[in-house]
Amino acid sequence: MKNNKWVVFILILVLGVFLVTFFKNKPKKTEQSLTSNNKNEQIFLVEGFPIDKVPLYKLNKVSSNKIFVNTDPKNLSGFEEKNFAYFNVVFYSDANQEEFLNYYKNLFESQIVEEFENPDMVKGIIGKYKVSAAHYGSGNTGYLQVHLPNYNDESLNKYFLEFPSILTTNSNLIEHEKSYGLLNQKGGEIEYTKYFTVIDSGDKNNDGKDDVDEFLAIEEEYKNQYKEKTGYSYDEKTGTMKWSDKEFEVTLVISQDHGRIYLMLRKSLDK
Repeated sequence: MKNNKWVVFILILVLGVFLVTFFKNKPKKTEQSLTSNNKNEQIFLVEGFPIDKVPLYKLNKVSSNKIFVNTDPKNLSGFEEKNFAYFNVVFYSDANQEEFLNYYKNLFESQIVEEFENPDMVKGIIGKYKVSAAHYGSGNTGYLQVHLPNYNDESLNKYFLEFPSILTTNSNLIEHEKSYGLLNQKGGEIEYTKYFTVIDSGDKNNDGKDDVDEFLAIEEEYKNQYKEKTGYSYDEKTGTMKWSDKEFEVTLVISQDHGRIYLMLRKSLDK
C-alpha cells in the first residue's frame, strides 16, 4: 500500500514538473500573429522591408510603404544624420498609443533617449537598423521609419532602375531625394517621387538684381513642353502642373517658397 502511495506521489511530481516546463516554454504570441499575418496587406510592403526584424504591431491595414534615399546637404534624418536611406511605413494598428509605443520600446535592443522626449514617438536600435515608431494618440495610425546603415548601398539601386524618364531634367536642377513606394488606395498604386533644388545663377552683372528668375524660366520651359499632354493642367497659385504619360499620372510642383521642384508619378499596381 505504501509502495502505491509512493508511485502516485512520483507520478504527480513528474506531471507537475512537466506542466511547469510546458507553460514556461510555451511560445508567446509570434510576431506573425502580432502583425496578423494578413497576406493581402503584405503585398503593400516593399520588397526588402525587414518585417521579420521590425514587425507591424497589431496590423489591421497597410496604408503605404516607401523607400527613401536623401542626399540633401541641408537635411538631417530623424537620427541627426546627413545622407540617409530609410523605409517608411504608415499602417493602421489595433493597438492604442500606449500599447503601440511600449511594444516597440520593448522590441528595441537599445533605446535612443533624446534630451527633449517626444511623447508620441520612441526611437531605438534593432539589429543593424535605427528605428522610430510614432503614434499620435487619436485614431489608429502607426508610423515606422526603419533607417538603413548605408544610404549608398548598391542593393538600393533595384528600387529605382525603372524610375520613368518622364521629366526632362533642367540643367539648373540638382536632385536631392528619390523614393519608391506602394500605396494601398485605388486598388493599389506604385509611386515614384523626386525633389530638386534650383541653382541660382546670381547677379553676374553686379547690378544688385538677380539676372534670371530660374523658377520662372523652369515654369515656362515645362509649360511649353507638357501643355499638349493628355490631361494637362497648371495651377498658377500653387505651381502645380499635372498631366498623364502612358500609364502614369504625373504631378509636378514648382515651389519657389520651398526653393524646390517636386515630381510625383503614380500608376495602378496592375499596370
